[in-house]
Amino acid sequence: MARKHSYSYETEPLFTDLPLPSQTPVTVLSPMMAPPPHMTPKQILMSQSAEQWEEFVREWLLALKGTGYIDVVGMGGANDRGADVAAFLTQRKTDGPWHCFQCKRYERSLTPAIAYPEMLKILAAVAVGRYREFPERYVFVAPRIGASLVQLLAKPGELKDEFLRAVAPGSRLSAEYDDDTLAAALDLAQVTDFSCFEAANLDKILEQHAEGPYHAQRFGTPLKPRPATGQPPMEHTANEARYIQLLLEVYEERWGCPADSPLNAQAHPRAGRHLQSQREAFFCADALRVFARDSVPPGTFEALQDDIYNRVADFELRDFPNGYERLNKVLDTAGDMPLANNILVDYVHSNDRKGICHQLANDDRLTWCPKEGS
Repeated sequence: MARKHSYSYETEPLFTDLPLPSQTPVTVLSPMMAPPPHMTPKQILMSQSAEQWEEFVREWLLALKGTGYIDVVGMGGANDRGADVAAFLTQRKTDGPWHCFQCKRYERSLTPAIAYPEMLKILAAVAVGRYREFPERYVFVAPRIGASLVQLLAKPGELKDEFLRAVAPGSRLSAEYDDDTLAAALDLAQVTDFSCFEAANLDKILEQHAEGPYHAQRFGTPLKPRPATGQPPMEHTANEARYIQLLLEVYEERWGCPADSPLNAQAHPRAGRHLQSQREAFFCADALRVFARDSVPPGTFEALQDDIYNRVADFELRDFPNGYERLNKVLDTAGDMPLANNILVDYVHSNDRKGICHQLANDDRLTWCPKEGS
C-alpha cells in the first residue's frame, strides 16, 4: 500500500514561501469576460447624429397607423423655418392642416429656455407668410424632456404667459428678429391656442416605431415571427390572371389541356395537381410580400425578387424542348440558388422562391412558352 503523505505547516514550507525564478514574470489571469451587452435602441439613438435622429422621427411617423397623414417629409436644415419634420393631412400640405415635429437630440433635457426660441421661430415663419397655416400640432421630439417643460406644456395658458415674457422685445431670445417680424410673431402668439404645443414620449415612440418597417434595420433587432401562410382561395383572384394564363399554355403544350379556361387544367389529373401547387407557392410568396411590407423598409422585397430574377433569367432564355422543361428548370434554379444579402433571407421558405417566379411571370418578366420571334 502506498504510504500516505502527511503535510504539517510546522514542518513543510508553504507554497507562498517558495522562491520565484527571478526572470519569470507573474501573470494574473482574469476570469472569462462575458460578451458586452447589446446596445438598447435608446443608446443607439444617443450615438447617432442629429440628421439620423430626424430620420428616426420620420420613420416613426410613417409607421403610425390611423393618423391620416398623406405624406411625411423631412424639412430640417439651416433654414428649416421652425419645422424639422412635417406631416401633411391633405394634399395642400402646409397650406392646409399639418403637424410640425421639432427634433432635438441633446445630451441634456429639453427645457423651456431651449423650447421658446423654436416656438418663436414657427410663429415668425407663419406670421411673415413662410407657411400659410399654423400647424395644428407642434411636437417636440427629444430623448429627454425636462420636468419644467413638461409641467408648462400641461398648462397651455401659463405656457403662453411664460413664453411671451421670455421673448418680449428687448429680450435675449428675440434679439435676432427685426421689429416688424417680432411684432407679427407676437401678435400671432396672442391669438394662438398654446395647447398645440406638446412633447412626445420616447418610450412610446420606440414602441410605435417597432411596429413599422424600419425598426429592425435601424436597431439590428430580429423581425417578428412570420405568420403562417394559409391555403389559396378556391376561386382564382384577379391578380393571378397573368401567371395562371402562362401556366395554362404550358399545360396545353404538355398535356393538351385547352388554355382557354383553368377548368380544363383542373380536370386533368396531373395538370390540376401542378396548378394547385403553383398557386400555393404564389400565395406563399405573396404572404412574404405582405410580411415584408409591414416589417422592412420599402424596396426590400423587390430587391429579393430582382435577385431571383437575375439568377434565373438566363435559363428562361435558353432553348428547351417545351415550356414545361423551361418552367421546371427555372423553378429548380430558384429553389437551389444562394440568396444575396437581404434582411428577409432567414424568412424565405422554399415555396416562396417558386412563388416569386410566378410573381415575375405575373409582371411579364418571365414566360414559359415564348411565342415565335419573342
